[in-house]
Amino acid sequence: MTSQKKIEANRRNALKSTGPRTSKGKEASRLSAMKHGLRSQEVLLPGEDADALQELDENLRSELRPVGEVENLLVDRIIAAQWRLWRLGRVETGIFVWEHHEELAERAEREAREYEEADEGFFGPEIVITDHEKHEEAMSRARSIRSAQEDETATLGRTFARDADGANAFSKLSRYETAIERSLYKALHELQRLQAARRANGNVVPPVAIDVDVSGIPSEEP
Repeated sequence: MTSQKKIEANRRNALKSTGPRTSKGKEASRLSAMKHGLRSQEVLLPGEDADALQELDENLRSELRPVGEVENLLVDRIIAAQWRLWRLGRVETGIFVWEHHEELAERAEREAREYEEADEGFFGPEIVITDHEKHEEAMSRARSIRSAQEDETATLGRTFARDADGANAFSKLSRYETAIERSLYKALHELQRLQAARRANGNVVPPVAIDVDVSGIPSEEP
């Protein structure tokens, strides 16, 4: 059986751990925060800034100062949650941008149709343009606006809205935000509990975590 002295020595050594030291280990640790994401296998989605994620990772690790594997894993979760919250802001913007462009494009297309008339041609019904210049100007505007809908932010918003059945997009977005916030604060409070116990060298019981819900939406849990 392992002696009590050996157990205590192992505990002290674990407290001295500062995470991976080799370049390979540090790279794996850096990428560990990229294993989560909203509808994605990784944190980064098209159009997102890898350097910004790296900066967030470095800033939070510098501020939270995790020690050991468990604390680093909790910081991974905090980083991923914060990044996903920022993404939700981009999703919301994308929904508004896409819908705004859709409305403007439809207006331009309706304007173009004002210069179209149905006519019985030699081979059957056909569309006659009554004012080619104004018709082309309206259609060119419509094409330009719809091209803007291919922007990455607008596309992200449209993708989310389609998955949420359109009308429910914002309520679903709010539920996502609430769930991610709870995950963030849960990881943060657990990290604080572990750090308090570590700093006390195990001589005191870690403080009780109290989750704070800033969303204003009641929890569905009993």
